[in-house]
Amino acid sequence: MKSIKDDFDTEVVKYLAESGYVRRRQLIEDLKKKHKKERGYSLKSINRKLDNLINQNKIRSLKYSDFENLGIEDNDKRASYLTLTDLPKIQEHLDKVLEGLGSEDSIKQKMALKEIVRYEQTYILNPKQLELVVTQFEKVIERENIDNELVDKLIILLKNYILEKKIEPANKTKTVCLLTNLLKKYPVPITRYKNLRTYILYLLGYYGHEAVIERFMDDARTLQDLHSLEENNVYNTKDIAKLIEEHREELFVLEEDLAIEGKTEAAQFVSNVRTTAMIILGLHENPYSQENQEIDF
Repeated sequence: MKSIKDDFDTEVVKYLAESGYVRRRQLIEDLKKKHKKERGYSLKSINRKLDNLINQNKIRSLKYSDFENLGIEDNDKRASYLTLTDLPKIQEHLDKVLEGLGSEDSIKQKMALKEIVRYEQTYILNPKQLELVVTQFEKVIERENIDNELVDKLIILLKNYILEKKIEPANKTKTVCLLTNLLKKYPVPITRYKNLRTYILYLLGYYGHEAVIERFMDDARTLQDLHSLEENNVYNTKDIAKLIEEHREELFVLEEDLAIEGKTEAAQFVSNVRTTAMIILGLHENPYSQENQEIDF
């Protein structure tokens, strides 16, 4: 049977494996909140157990001089951060691995990406390392023959970090530039990698970029299978919903023009996406229940 100490040690190691590093004060607050009514989780007890883990060399305390290398944005020189003992070694290893993404050899590129994914449960890439991913990604899409499989996996990596882990590459401008260039490379959905273009749009939506609106308008005018875009929620994230609603005037004109041109399916597609955006943003409880939503053009 596990002791409270074993449970505590396992929980802290798992916490740090998932976060990479954390301010000691934040870790203590999280532990106290989670174990509010349990014994052994007083401030004094938690600090003692954390010091024991440091003495056992299971975790280590970071100095201010370590912050920059790990991508920690904190100007408080008195701040105390904790991380796993092996993290600097893993970081050094992955720094070398990341360079492989820029290789001319597609096998080396995929092996590098595989290694990065392998360590996702143990090590979280920091903003500087993610910037290196973006830099190497730029080289990948500049080639004459683009490897769609590699691009798909790289986009999934960026989506997981930026949208789910909320960790962004250090250089926002470079990241947005990469995404807009990618959208130009993939103006229409690819059957085999159906989420590739969608994730590019999700990421650009997160950054509030108008390329999403331009693509939406082009989709309405040119794509044949608009129903699949609705089914796959391509334009249904909260970030994209904000952009859709912000561009209400030009999208109303587009919807009107399509209706006048007799392109009823395309006009309805624009209408549906705009209505869904309002629902997502809480601007209307159920617009579809209104009789005037379904108009026979």
